[in-house]
Amino acid sequence: MEYRDFVEQVKEQIQDFLPEKFADAAVEVNQIVKNNDCVLDGLMVRTEESNIAPTIYLNPYFEQIQDGAELDDVLAQIASVYQSHYIDHDIDVSAVTDFDKIKEKIVCKLINEEANQQFLQDKPYSKLEDLAVVYQILMDKTGEGTATITITDNLMDGYGITLEELHDQALQNMDTLQPHSFKGMNETVAEMIAVDIAREQNVGMDEAKEMAMQMMPDIPDTMFVLTNDTKVYGAAAILNDDIRQEIAEKVGDFYMLPSSIHETLIIPKDAGMEFKELEQMVQEVNQTQVAPGERLSDHVYEYDAKEHELFRSDRAEERAKQKEEKRDNRHERVSVKEKLAEKKDAVIKMNAGKEHSAPEKKKEAVI
Repeated sequence: MEYRDFVEQVKEQIQDFLPEKFADAAVEVNQIVKNNDCVLDGLMVRTEESNIAPTIYLNPYFEQIQDGAELDDVLAQIASVYQSHYIDHDIDVSAVTDFDKIKEKIVCKLINEEANQQFLQDKPYSKLEDLAVVYQILMDKTGEGTATITITDNLMDGYGITLEELHDQALQNMDTLQPHSFKGMNETVAEMIAVDIAREQNVGMDEAKEMAMQMMPDIPDTMFVLTNDTKVYGAAAILNDDIRQEIAEKVGDFYMLPSSIHETLIIPKDAGMEFKELEQMVQEVNQTQVAPGERLSDHVYEYDAKEHELFRSDRAEERAKQKEEKRDNRHERVSVKEKLAEKKDAVIKMNAGKEHSAPEKKKEAVI
């Protein structure tokens, strides 16, 4: 089956797998620009009882078909996911347009600026090196995932706030809405293995994780994983300087490897790895292991805990030069101020002398 045929089949048959109330619904498939300007096909089933409808992206379901799955099984899965996110009543639009109602639901998403030129055209965003920070309203959060609405320029205009205020609000919400997770690679791998152990050995996850940890090599971690509690868009955790400082207290200044939009890898700078080597690793992994829509960057970044700055490693020399120039300019300004102060003192003394001698001359003239 070709992909376009699959999309048409879903559009024609999905109502057969939904409850009776969806029989008269309007079914549509729209192309939607997602991360890294990837265009996906979004299925929507609109009913009269609700003014909103979930969007189910069909592209990953076609991969199941390519792997041999039956169309009916895939349709049943799509229908199940749709129903789990369906809202059976109208939503008050002020729940999205009123800033006071949504400000405690705003979260960050970190993406690549250059790769998202089309996506960013109608979005407010902040810049961090070659990365862009966009903002979302977290509408729902379950074990199956999250439901978000991306803030557009139109929404932003109605909020009546600045971009800086929007960014600060999103960072304030991070600890409560998206608590970060910072774990060593050994523990991270053990958790992945534990899922298989729990299923195969029929034991609880705590016991399975303990068994998995015993399988890990007894060597110190030199690589850590930073993400959030849902592991969805977890790369944004690196934006919070409190989190960066917390990490620096544990490992010192560090490199940040953008493994995907969902997580970053943290490597202490004293681990002895050069950024060129790390950058090559990031680029190879992006090309071979990370889906195009989930890539964050091909570059390596590093954190200066003393300066509270995250910057691209390939710009470290340029950054150092700029700081040196700023110090020189600051010193030059101080020197100029000192010289001006000295001249001011000299003028004051000279004027004082003139004021003292003038009356004498006048007196002599009078006489």
